[in-house]
Amino acid sequence: MDLDQIRPQPSGRPIPVRRKQTVGIDLGTTNTVVARNFEALSLDSGGYVMPSAVAFPPSGATLVGQPARRRRAMDPKNTILSAKRVIGARWHSSYTAQFREHYPYDMRESSDGGIEIQTRAGITSPVDVGGTIVSGLCRLTRCPVRGVHAVVTAPVGFDQRRRDATAVAVAKAQFASVQVVEEPIATALAYLNRSSLKYAFVYDLGGGTFDAAVVDCSSYPFRVIGHGGDPYLGGDDVDRTIALYVAERTLARDGWDLSNDAVTFDRLVNACELAKCELSESEEAAIAIPSVDPAAPESCGIIPITRDEVRQLTLDLVRSTFGICDEVLAQASLKARDMQAVFLAGGSTRLPGVVEYIESYFGKRPRSDLDPMQVVGLGASLAAARPAVSELLSIPAPEPR
Repeated sequence: MDLDQIRPQPSGRPIPVRRKQTVGIDLGTTNTVVARNFEALSLDSGGYVMPSAVAFPPSGATLVGQPARRRRAMDPKNTILSAKRVIGARWHSSYTAQFREHYPYDMRESSDGGIEIQTRAGITSPVDVGGTIVSGLCRLTRCPVRGVHAVVTAPVGFDQRRRDATAVAVAKAQFASVQVVEEPIATALAYLNRSSLKYAFVYDLGGGTFDAAVVDCSSYPFRVIGHGGDPYLGGDDVDRTIALYVAERTLARDGWDLSNDAVTFDRLVNACELAKCELSESEEAAIAIPSVDPAAPESCGIIPITRDEVRQLTLDLVRSTFGICDEVLAQASLKARDMQAVFLAGGSTRLPGVVEYIESYFGKRPRSDLDPMQVVGLGASLAAARPAVSELLSIPAPEPR
């Protein structure tokens, strides 16, 4: 039995008091994780991380996670990815303008000034997509929701409207209550579960965004005393950078343009993402152009790409994160050498060369002993399981609409 405390009976025998069930959720741009008591819950299909993808195939079903993500290349307008980039965003914001530029969805302004996406199943929104992702993840991990309190994480840079939208998305899964905690706070909680220090730097390079924060960990509640980021600097942008490089090589070598059609280019981005993942295990990968564009002549063949090429292609992207780190440290009136620890979060910290660049900048090896793709969810589970911490650090969520 999960015990919160032991209260004595008149007879002197203790009465066990059941702790309210809690979970922590990292609703990520690219992947989503749910954790309970500092343990990520595993999917029925294996692993702990579910792609943040929802698809609406012609069959009328709604696919979530990996089955949805696999439909990206064949049905991009009905396969919704990276919805977190615009969750709670206004139609006329820069976030939405960039999203519309990068993704092939049919979008329009909603009645509340947000975003609607037209799919073959009807109109949906980033909040609806987030709710479907969390519901699907809970189903695939057998995570209970009835009577369960959830803490969900949000970037420090999210304004109240965007935090509320994130919380509403999670509340749609029918949790008893939902609160929001900032992502770098969750990361710091995860790493400092059994130790203490004063200043920590959280370097979070995820699938869709880069977030950096200085966290004062000297006392509860932990405080973010400097933060910054870029909502369009992450693994998705690495994939686009590789795709542009492959498109240029294909045009120069074969005279075939893969960038003049949005759907074809999105398939190329997907193929480049798969190649990038393959390069984490091998020195070279290959992208088959005819499988990306069936109209391409067979002579196009394959474009090989190496780990060193990806390192060079992403060098400017990675370097730009340290300009943000400079700004964040200046906000906190601190220097890189003042950081007693650097904590990594986000799967894109595994890109070739990233750890070495971080070590050079801070003068110390960053910590990645907790899985960067799980650490935010693990920290959220700690915030959820500790009522005093949760109340200090989190923001109550509105009721789902």
